[in-house]
Amino acid sequence: MSARFDPARDEHVALFDEAPLWSALAGQLLLEHVPLSAARALDLGCGAGFPLFELAERLGPRAFAAGVDPWETALRRANAKRATWPVRNAALVRGDGAHLPFRDGAFDLVASNLGVNNFSDPGAAFDECRRVLAPGGALALSTNLVGHFAELYAAFERVLERTGDGAAHERLRAHVAHRATVAGLRDTLARHGFSVASVHERVVPWRFASGGAVLAHHFVELGFMDAWRAVAGERADETLGALAAELDATPGGVTLSVPLAVVVAAKA
Repeated sequence: MSARFDPARDEHVALFDEAPLWSALAGQLLLEHVPLSAARALDLGCGAGFPLFELAERLGPRAFAAGVDPWETALRRANAKRATWPVRNAALVRGDGAHLPFRDGAFDLVASNLGVNNFSDPGAAFDECRRVLAPGGALALSTNLVGHFAELYAAFERVLERTGDGAAHERLRAHVAHRATVAGLRDTLARHGFSVASVHERVVPWRFASGGAVLAHHFVELGFMDAWRAVAGERADETLGALAAELDATPGGVTLSVPLAVVVAAKA
């Protein structure tokens, strides 16, 4: 264990939970397939440091990895991790994916864990990725796909069919359809100067004891609940209560599917 990491210090133990489960689901798949021959890597949308620091350490001390993110609070936490571990071959920069603060050809690899889900302008971000990649450089990104939480959305649809709320039904379909597909990613990357070299898919089960447990989960509240309430409309509380009951209609708990993909592409 590092001499700088003290398991008796609260502020050090607070850094030990390296990644939230949601990031880790896709991040593990990304780390399985990201090219490890790079000497200069960029983690686009590094957040609080995952998978930036893991990537830096796996690339080895002769490599260098930079992380970029506009989220200042997360970068402060990442800097604390970097100093505490320590990870000497990594650096953190505040910046936006559509305007990367790096010179042309600065990196051999750009990696992004679920970043494509959150880019305000994905096309501009991909253009910037291509710009900062050296000739022969690679882009490796993870994303969740259409089919995500399929069991929950099927139950949601049944609830809305019973209420006869056609407008909410259409809002639900639009919400579900915005997820990525592998074919769509291939087309988007091709339009922005990348050639897909490999695609790796996996479906991860997310298990709960009950529908109520799903809806009360902290990450569901953080990442999904506002959108689901917007879908349900004025009777959101009643509709979501019915959704929990509908999920509970299947004995043995609730299992939600999380389909993931890692796409590795070369700068064309």
